[in-house]
Amino acid sequence: MKRIFILKASTARTDNKFTIKDLPGTSGRLDVVCRCILSSLLLSEGHRPDTIFYAVLEGPPRPSITVEVNGEKIENLPRDELKVALILKELLDPEKTPDTVSGFKLMNKGFQDIVEEKLCESETYFLHRAGKNINEVLSGFPNLKRPQLTFILGDHIGLNQNDIKYLVEMGIKPISLGPKEYLGSHCISLIQEKLNRVIKKKK
Repeated sequence: MKRIFILKASTARTDNKFTIKDLPGTSGRLDVVCRCILSSLLLSEGHRPDTIFYAVLEGPPRPSITVEVNGEKIENLPRDELKVALILKELLDPEKTPDTVSGFKLMNKGFQDIVEEKLCESETYFLHRAGKNINEVLSGFPNLKRPQLTFILGDHIGLNQNDIKYLVEMGIKPISLGPKEYLGSHCISLIQEKLNRVIKKKK
């Protein structure tokens, strides 16, 4: 079962003109992206080969572009966000424009491009407090029609009304982690934990 996360990073810079020492203040909150990457893929030992993470960067100067982080292709995932930021800084260098850095890949695709690709091949949901409780959704895990689960979420700003309207029009249903609001990285950690429990119970 593939686990896929799509983060809409609405202010994240799309070049490498930021400083590691002041990542939150100079990068359009790429620190949020880095934390979500680690929450998606990092294990106590090693990383998850069953997970793919997408960050759609929509900040200046060249929105939108997408960073893919594929657990199957990573050789060695850093264990702290500043080291992840260094990889992103290299990847986003407009003069070097590398295609891949150890499982990290840069793509000229926007939010709707990625969503529609995954909608064709996976069970797809977006996170919203008013959605159906995730426990109810995962209770039907054995009956899923597709062998992949995709979860869409916003950054520190969240998904805006146009995003939500688009997702609903595409037939994507909202799911909820409860009435509280969580950081994106915490949402991902909670979803991974719940999926682990469901898969273990299924076995």
